[in-house]
Amino acid sequence: MSKICGIVAEYNPFHNGHQYHMAESRKISGAGDVIVVMSGNFVQRGEPAIVDKFIRARMALLGGADMVLELPVGFSTASAEGFSFSAVYILGKTGMVTDLCFGAEAPNLECLQTIAHHLVNETEDFKAKLKAGLAKGVSFPKARADALKEILPYSENIINSPNNILAIEYLKALKKFNFDITPHAVPRKGANHHDDALIGKFASATALRKEILSGNLANLVDFMPMFSFDLLGGEPFNQIDNFSMIFHHNAQGSALEKHSADCYKITDVIANAKTKNITYTALKRLALSTVLGITPPKLPQYIRVLGFRREKSYLLSQLQTSAELPVITNLKNAPPELISDEVYATRMYWLGLKPQNITARNELSSPMVII
Repeated sequence: MSKICGIVAEYNPFHNGHQYHMAESRKISGAGDVIVVMSGNFVQRGEPAIVDKFIRARMALLGGADMVLELPVGFSTASAEGFSFSAVYILGKTGMVTDLCFGAEAPNLECLQTIAHHLVNETEDFKAKLKAGLAKGVSFPKARADALKEILPYSENIINSPNNILAIEYLKALKKFNFDITPHAVPRKGANHHDDALIGKFASATALRKEILSGNLANLVDFMPMFSFDLLGGEPFNQIDNFSMIFHHNAQGSALEKHSADCYKITDVIANAKTKNITYTALKRLALSTVLGITPPKLPQYIRVLGFRREKSYLLSQLQTSAELPVITNLKNAPPELISDEVYATRMYWLGLKPQNITARNELSSPMVII
């Protein structure tokens, strides 16, 4: 059986760095096929995706993916651990994926695996150091990083970088689920994850979203494959503040209620609530959970195919035979209890765009993307 490489992504939006990572993943793993698990309409930063999932799935397929699976909304908007564990779980439960490729600022796989081992197998000493850090009022990520660097001094320059953090979580997930999947770290190229300047040919998705929301779409032509740039044209762009009215409607009794009295925009509420013991992104996820009101199961309950390349249709047949979870290709035929959260989240996504007089795409009637 030929190798199949799995990638976890958001493609928010798909840019040159993503295309580089896709090509390098195929080369490093030696895989003949690439399957991507991609966030749906809401992403891990606690925001709506800037364009909807079917547009981004098409970008991924044009950019080199052979099949795109959806990471359900309850997991795509989770913490780094929840996001990574659920995505790896889906890849493992395909029964097909042999390799996992992920980007890393420090692509030393041995170091990343050692850190993951210590976090999966926490010693009493580590637990005590973590507890002491939390008692000081710092955020959990900082307390964990501080505790870890006392045990593994070299980890200090590794665990504070966004892609390294996700890489470690992917490795933890492989250990936890004991999947027979070989991991590979792909060096991140160009701008750092949070850099918001357009430099060289490899800008971050953060920088691209900043330009898009500022109305400077033309500035992106050098930083995205042309097919991806073209797909952005004419699309509505979503952002978290579009949901401010819904947030206030649902905020009563929430953890953010007391911070919302004097603010309307969600971003202002978050700024008002920010303290040293909780990250800005964690607050955005909290605000988004107030908007969506979704409580996911512990792990994904199905595998949904968003799209595939026509010449790789054998992957769909193979998936339907080998998968250890129900495979969904058409939501109309899916058990309502499995897909109700996704249907609801998609309605909310388009409700956020309602003031722009956009015609919403119906989740139940939107076909898979086939190119």
